[in-house]
Amino acid sequence: MARNIPQYLTYQYPDIKALLVEEEKFSREKLFRILKRRFTTLFVASNSVEGIKLYQQYKPDIIIVDITMDQMSQLEMVQRIREMNDKVQVILTTNHDDNDIFIHMIKGYSNHIILKPINLDYFFQAIQSSVNQIQLENEIKSKVAAIDYFPNSIDRVKFHEYLINEVKRTRQGTYPLSIIKMEIDFFQKIIDCFGKNAGEEVLTTISTIIQQRIREKDILGHGRTDEFFLLLPNTKADDAVDIAESLRFLIGTFDFKSIGKVTCSFGVTEYLNCKSKIELLNEAEIALHESKKNGRNRVTLFSKAH
Repeated sequence: MARNIPQYLTYQYPDIKALLVEEEKFSREKLFRILKRRFTTLFVASNSVEGIKLYQQYKPDIIIVDITMDQMSQLEMVQRIREMNDKVQVILTTNHDDNDIFIHMIKGYSNHIILKPINLDYFFQAIQSSVNQIQLENEIKSKVAAIDYFPNSIDRVKFHEYLINEVKRTRQGTYPLSIIKMEIDFFQKIIDCFGKNAGEEVLTTISTIIQQRIREKDILGHGRTDEFFLLLPNTKADDAVDIAESLRFLIGTFDFKSIGKVTCSFGVTEYLNCKSKIELLNEAEIALHESKKNGRNRVTLFSKAH
């Protein structure tokens, strides 16, 4: 009797580079055998130091890392790599239970979390999802290079520079500081259903809507293809939520040609208690994740309860 095998179980990725970081020898060797069947270029590290060195040398597209509470150096490695390249896809594996507070803590550092013992079906789906995102960004990047879809906005590296300066200024004075991270809901489906031109129209239009709404002192940055950042000096969390809600309304009620309605999800946080730049960005990511988990098209203010 013939059996239909899901495509993602048979895919191979000759153009995608992967890095596996796993300290436990048996698990490392087992995952290496599994991944080598799919990735032509696969690098393997037994600890975070090796992982950083391999990333800096070869710049892999996907990183698969095992994270445990007593090995937080792996999480620090992911942070450092994300600072070098925020577009790198990260898949975390862990022994912790799905309801564990540790899982909620690390969500902001990854694109996918796979619980151990690893369910290969979920694992391969996560890999395929990451590959799809990489391929989408590469396709759009070639066109974005020729056309500016983000006029008057800055890239992630420049945004980090502004963020560092604003954090320093806030520490030295009594000025509030907030950031918003927003993501276009189901952007991949827009591309799949309506084509790349429609996706480009959405990016340009949303960028314009944001620029028309924000204040002169606010700073707009763009990250991955479907995400934007807003740095809001002299702005408390409640006011930042109001700005995010107004953007959500303006975008959600705009009639996109041939597409209809498009929505966005938002994560908001405020600089408090001498946070680092990474902590601030991670909080915005966690809040955004909550918005997406709770149905999308909503604004979530970061809370330590998440």
